[in-house]
Amino acid sequence: MNIKWYINLAVLFGASDNLVQTYNISKYDICPLYRKGPNLNILDVVGRWMTVYTQPKAVDCFKFQVRATTDLEREQYIIKYGEFGGRVDWNLCLLQVETLAGKHFLMGNGSESGLLENIIIMENKNGEYTLQNHSADQWTLFGRRGSEVLMIRDCYGETAAAFARAPYWPSSTELSAIFHRSGIAVQTRGRLLCEPHEDFRRQQRYAASYSHNTKRNY
Repeated sequence: MNIKWYINLAVLFGASDNLVQTYNISKYDICPLYRKGPNLNILDVVGRWMTVYTQPKAVDCFKFQVRATTDLEREQYIIKYGEFGGRVDWNLCLLQVETLAGKHFLMGNGSESGLLENIIIMENKNGEYTLQNHSADQWTLFGRRGSEVLMIRDCYGETAAAFARAPYWPSSTELSAIFHRSGIAVQTRGRLLCEPHEDFRRQQRYAASYSHNTKRNY
C-alpha cells in the first residue's frame, strides 16, 4: 500500500511515472528514514482495512483489501512480467493490495521492521510493462486480533496513516496513544478521525483521474 501515492490520489494529485532504476540497494536506499521497530508477521495484515486518519492531507474514508499470493501466482508473474532486471523478487511478493484504483504487490517479509516495497506495474498502449517508482512504507500493527490498528509510515517521512481492521473503529484516545508509541507527531491541521463511511462515486473519480492512458496490471 503506497500510502503517499494513495493519499495524493485522493486529493487528485498525479503519481510519478518514473521508471525504477536497477542497482544494488540497502534498506536505507529503499527507506531513507528507516526506523528500527517491531518486525511484522505479514499474514497478520491479510484482511479488509478502513482509513481512520491520514496526514498531512485529510481524506474521506476508503477501504482496501490485503490478500496473500500463492506459489502458483508468483510463478505466473515471473513469466508474465519478468523481474525488471533483478529489481523484483517475486518470491518475496507475498501480499497483494486491492483498492478501487487497482491492485499492486508488496515485496518483503516484514523482518526489517515492517519494511515493504510497493511493486506497481503499468501496461502502456503497446502492451509493454514498466515498473513504477514509488517509495516504500513501514507497516506496524497494534492491538488484539479483530480490533487491530495498522500504522503505515512513508519512508520519506512525509505521510502517515492509520487503518482499522473493518468493522472495528478505534477511539481518538486510542489512536493518539498509538501515534505517540510510534514516535509520529500528529499534525494538528490533519483531521483526527475521518468519517466512517465511503463515497464510492468520489473514489471512482479518484481512480479515473489516475488511470489516464495507462493501465495498472493485476
